[in-house]
Amino acid sequence: MKTGGSAAGSGVLRALRPWLIPALVCVGFSLHPDFARTFWTREYLPNLLQQAATNIILACGLTFVILTGGIDLSVGSVMALCGVALGLCVTQGPPPFLALAMAFPAGALAGWAAARALTARGLRPPLVATGAGLAAVGAAVAVGQLLLRGMGGGVRLEGAILAALGVGLACGLLNGLVVTLGRVPPFIVTLGMLTAARGLTVYATDGNSVSGLPPRLGVLGQGPVLVGIALAVVLGAALLQSRTGAGRLIQAIGGNEEAARLSGVNVTLHKTLAYVLSGLGAAVAAVVLTAKFQLADTGAGLGAELNAIAAVVIGGTSLSGGRGSVVGSLVGALTIAVLNAGLVLVGVRDTLQGVVIGAVIVLAVMVDRFRGGA
Repeated sequence: MKTGGSAAGSGVLRALRPWLIPALVCVGFSLHPDFARTFWTREYLPNLLQQAATNIILACGLTFVILTGGIDLSVGSVMALCGVALGLCVTQGPPPFLALAMAFPAGALAGWAAARALTARGLRPPLVATGAGLAAVGAAVAVGQLLLRGMGGGVRLEGAILAALGVGLACGLLNGLVVTLGRVPPFIVTLGMLTAARGLTVYATDGNSVSGLPPRLGVLGQGPVLVGIALAVVLGAALLQSRTGAGRLIQAIGGNEEAARLSGVNVTLHKTLAYVLSGLGAAVAAVVLTAKFQLADTGAGLGAELNAIAAVVIGGTSLSGGRGSVVGSLVGALTIAVLNAGLVLVGVRDTLQGVVIGAVIVLAVMVDRFRGGA
């Protein structure tokens, strides 16, 4: 039987365990004089947090998807699309397809409400599906028309940020619905979204980045504000995972989906929610990245999904689902940032840095498989 002191001690050890990897990386690099002289300074460490902020935000949303045993390869492209949506909305107004994308969550909500109402009336499933589909399409088109008229010529910065968040929610919701209702593997669905979102990003701007953004947007992309946004996302996601029923059910689905379904868990709802959170994370990352450079770049987010997945895996979240944490993903993102910084400071060539990062990712997955089989 554990005493109070030993139980508290084991709890502290569990809390500190995720930080062991970045600590070892820092200690190893500190043996090099160039790293020790530059890294451990009051100016460099805050800069490291700012560099990692976008990946931290992406990794927080992606954690929920991987906890279900799924994957989201589209976050980088969705981030680019959300950034372009922000830029276009604040400068000239969105094109029709972006307005429709922003209205998609409202349409899905209308379809869900219609399905519940028709089911309560005792209608047969084909009629319920038809009625819900018509309600969803009608609501999405109507809301999209309203948004298109209201945003013509551009809107205030706050409205443009909300529009970017709406596009991220829509992409995540579409991913989740196709995975759950369409029963298409997450890898295929999100790979398709990766290609589609990147294509729409280029189509919306004819391949040109969007400039001329309000100077006050830049405040969100630098200094303490940027770090504060990233940490607020971590805190909110961690509380959602550990302190709410939805977060615990998402993790339970990853542990054993069939058992969760038999226990009465609405698997469709909670798996879809995981992808919505991932899309929302991509949208928040898009806002801070666009603010950082004062530019909505059509090439933004290239390879960002790989860094985010790496952060989640290095942080201890199992690719098979059911085990992991948002805090672990934060640690993983910081580990990648330290690795990148360390390789630069010790003079490793750019062409070899990807090799080192890739080796660390493979090692993390091997450790995860070993733990899962133990």
